[in-house]
Amino acid sequence: MAMRVKKDAIGQAIKQSYKNGKGKSCPVATMDVHVNLKNRNHAIDEYGYGPLNPNEPSEKFWKAKAKMWAVDVEEAKKSRCGNCAAFIQTKQMLDCISKGMEAGDEPHMDYSMNVIEASNLGYCELFHFKCAGARTCDAWIVGGPIT
Repeated sequence: MAMRVKKDAIGQAIKQSYKNGKGKSCPVATMDVHVNLKNRNHAIDEYGYGPLNPNEPSEKFWKAKAKMWAVDVEEAKKSRCGNCAAFIQTKQMLDCISKGMEAGDEPHMDYSMNVIEASNLGYCELFHFKCAGARTCDAWIVGGPIT
């Protein structure tokens, strides 16, 4: 079962890390949904993380990104989390994300890798949350992902 940090300890927990079962450290947000959502919502509110549904046109979202980056909409749509240098998809990080989503005592019910693959999940090193590869944010950096 994934470990969880009490809500009142979230600020303190961000500075800590969990072990992923192989002696390696995992970022707190990969193991604690409360920390992950807090950090993701911060990225939405402060850094334009989105769009909500990357499978929809989201023209208003992409027009705002294009204007901010001084490019056309089609160019802006090429700058996604999945090709950002802060998007971490190493085997170790994907193991951490999977471990945080495990079904606990029912390993036959563990679909974490299906979820990871379906959403092209990775870890945002800038804002410390599990990030979907088809989205983007204002802080996008050329050169990723880190694999």
